[in-house]
Amino acid sequence: MHTRVGSADSHLIGYRADVDGLRAIAVVSVIAFHLSRSWLPGGYLGVDIFFVLSGYLITLILWREALKGQFSIIRFYERRVRRIMPALLLLLLFTTAAAVALLLPADLIGYSKSMLATLGFAANIYFWRDTDYFSRAAEAKPLLHVWSLGVEEQFYIIFPLLIAAFARYWPRSTFPAIALLTLVSLASNCLALKVGGGSPAFFLLPTRAWELGAGALVAILPHSLTPRGTVAGLLGSIGALAIVIGIVSSAQSYAFMPVALPVVAGTALVIAAGQGKQSPISRLLAAGPLAFVGLISYSLYLWHWPFIVFSQYYLVRDLNLGEMVVAVAGMTICAILSWRYVERPFRSRTIAARAVFLAAAGGAATLAVLASVLIWSNGLPGRMSGEAAAINAAVGTNYRCPVSNFLRLGQSRACVLNLPSRNPADARIVLLGNSHAQMYAPVWESIFAEAGLPGLLVPANGCLPTVSVNISRECLDVAAGNLAELGKLTNTGTVILGLTWEHAADALADANGKVIDNSDDQALVGGLDDLIDRLQGFGKKVVLIGPIAYPGWDLPSEMSRDLAFGRPLDKPAYLQVNEFRRQYGAIIQHFESRHDIAFARPDTALCDASRCNYVLDGRSMFADPSHIAQAELFRFRSIFSEALATQR
Repeated sequence: MHTRVGSADSHLIGYRADVDGLRAIAVVSVIAFHLSRSWLPGGYLGVDIFFVLSGYLITLILWREALKGQFSIIRFYERRVRRIMPALLLLLLFTTAAAVALLLPADLIGYSKSMLATLGFAANIYFWRDTDYFSRAAEAKPLLHVWSLGVEEQFYIIFPLLIAAFARYWPRSTFPAIALLTLVSLASNCLALKVGGGSPAFFLLPTRAWELGAGALVAILPHSLTPRGTVAGLLGSIGALAIVIGIVSSAQSYAFMPVALPVVAGTALVIAAGQGKQSPISRLLAAGPLAFVGLISYSLYLWHWPFIVFSQYYLVRDLNLGEMVVAVAGMTICAILSWRYVERPFRSRTIAARAVFLAAAGGAATLAVLASVLIWSNGLPGRMSGEAAAINAAVGTNYRCPVSNFLRLGQSRACVLNLPSRNPADARIVLLGNSHAQMYAPVWESIFAEAGLPGLLVPANGCLPTVSVNISRECLDVAAGNLAELGKLTNTGTVILGLTWEHAADALADANGKVIDNSDDQALVGGLDDLIDRLQGFGKKVVLIGPIAYPGWDLPSEMSRDLAFGRPLDKPAYLQVNEFRRQYGAIIQHFESRHDIAFARPDTALCDASRCNYVLDGRSMFADPSHIAQAELFRFRSIFSEALATQR
């Protein structure tokens, strides 16, 4: 019976109900996190459990076939197509219909681009450049969750051939070779985190392969090392504890170590402990209800996120408990139907391989053409009111440095801004700071080009540029490294500082990592004064970009949907000037009184005598809760030009 209804390819390696139990834990954790982040703060790490399981199962199949001389790359990809494509294409058909019915033009264009990336198994690359997985904006992207399929399928382009080659020529070297590759991938993840590359570390294969590698190592573990008896029970319990700690924890990093490390290690231990069927944890995971959820986990994973996204998109709010119950019921029914009538039939040999390939290729091609038409039509703007479409056009349009413009700068990275030589040493001017410096980069670049100034952006997103106070101990290290590199750029005469100005009273830490009081903003002001003095000590002139008022809620997305769906506009589209002055008046006065720097006031472009506006001329000034939309950057050009002119 198990071989008939078991997981994909279980007939090749023997069915393990405990593996399906782990799948159930993974998918339930992810769903719980996506329904409410407060329930399981680390629930998104369920995807990491899937990666380890995938690495284990696929490697076990490949290894056994290769050792028997039965490996076939065509047969391998046939199994992958049977496993992945039918259920995925069914999902894309339904999500596209829902997207056309509900999504506003900019969101529909984004959806269509993400579908093209999904069909090319490059969704992880697309979303790396498009969004932050943990942002509110990500909650309006129906295909965000399929980034994980991109990682897996990219991994399986080369890995099967690698396994086949080692099995044939160097079987005894396979384990150390995969262990080395796994450690290299883990090291690349740590390095990416260290230089502020949290997004690529999350989305990209080189920094994720170590998780699949961990599963692969368990698959080729010598039989003599398989845990048994008490050892199996102990390792299984340790592994289960590590998984639980990971998915209930709210930790975001472990000092440049990936937060997934305990979950990955724990999953590997549980799998290894269950190989001899002597682990109590594995017997618990093999329980019928858990195993069944594991059987439908792929379809359930595919369907869960669109149910949540489209519901919240239309309601323009989070789901309440009753709506969550309805959503879970709906996604579960769709998952069971998909598993029963799509996954299982296509995985069976009753449907010929040629028919499977033709159906997959035809379905993918049809959806790709449809996505292209939706992009070409500019998101079918005629479906919505012009007012809603105009606001929606700003969604997600804040500047991000193109990958081709990134450069290495010491242990960190920089981005070209009018720097033809691509040599940081040639930069005469540097824009330094976090995403609130980066968002202004296009307008600064145009100013640099007009003035003939080779420039450079040095971003430390998620951190401040200050070296005496910062968001965390890790951010202090990043800022100190960037400052040291700036000191070496002898041709750089001017540094422009940009940053987020609003921070909670306990959000900053000193050089020892100790939380300091910033209730009156004096800690931040002191940190900036210190940084300015250090830059001037290097002989640099300083331009400081002042604060702006920003919504703090996803205005372009939520307001456009309120307008489109007839919801009341219950959030303010402006901030009273008096409130802005109360919040930032002392800061502005302090830095305006420093005559040794230029203090640029972007707030003057958005504020009139009574209000600081988030919407002007019928357009959103913001791309998300706090970053300026690229199309509105022209409003700051004269302010920045004048500030820079005083420092030349």
